[in-house]
Amino acid sequence: MKYSYLLFDCDRTLLDFNSAMKGAITKLLLKYGVPEVTDEMVSFYDAWNNSLWDQLEAGLITKEELVYARFPVVCSRYGITYPGKGKMESDYILFLSEGHEPMPDALDVVKKLSEKYKLFIVSNGFIEVQERRVTESGLRPYLCGSFISEEIGFSKPDPRFFEESLKQIGDFDKSKYLIIGDSMSADIQGGVNFGIDTCLISKKKPEGYDYEPTYVVGELTELLKGEIL
Repeated sequence: MKYSYLLFDCDRTLLDFNSAMKGAITKLLLKYGVPEVTDEMVSFYDAWNNSLWDQLEAGLITKEELVYARFPVVCSRYGITYPGKGKMESDYILFLSEGHEPMPDALDVVKKLSEKYKLFIVSNGFIEVQERRVTESGLRPYLCGSFISEEIGFSKPDPRFFEESLKQIGDFDKSKYLIIGDSMSADIQGGVNFGIDTCLISKKKPEGYDYEPTYVVGELTELLKGEIL
């Protein structure tokens, strides 16, 4: 057995973040007076939110700056009165935590892999959001633990995120670890920076990067075929 520990990203890898995000932003905008939430509104928020996460992963902003940058821009664009720092933000976190739909085949794959490997979540998300979503999704029984950036003190791809995670696991043999995720900038670059093998979940091979994943699979079920693990 090549690996002992599988480090799974959470959003868009095991849990359907797009569904959770759409539900959360829809509830939020309706609560703050938007009569009808359109696809354009959801798309705008998604793009703006993703750009902020990209900046966070690049070390350009802090997580606190990310949180409080999101909704003033959305309010300005759609004529919503911004209610003051913290109100929309806390409502959105609550609504987001309610979205716990697993990605296709995620539960089955994780259940089967847990029979041979020790599985952990590694996430840049927020503790109160991710812990609830992981529990309510049904994934919790198959995991040995979770490492969330808000708690660790560093975000992927910072090598210190992984250093602290391995410290808590108690095994520093990097050859035993594989990180599995959908993000080149967070998961794959993080694994490369730290010196552990990586597996990208993607329908197409990534281009335009000066680093590459150890493996690329189109869907989670490919992990059960034995060619990688």
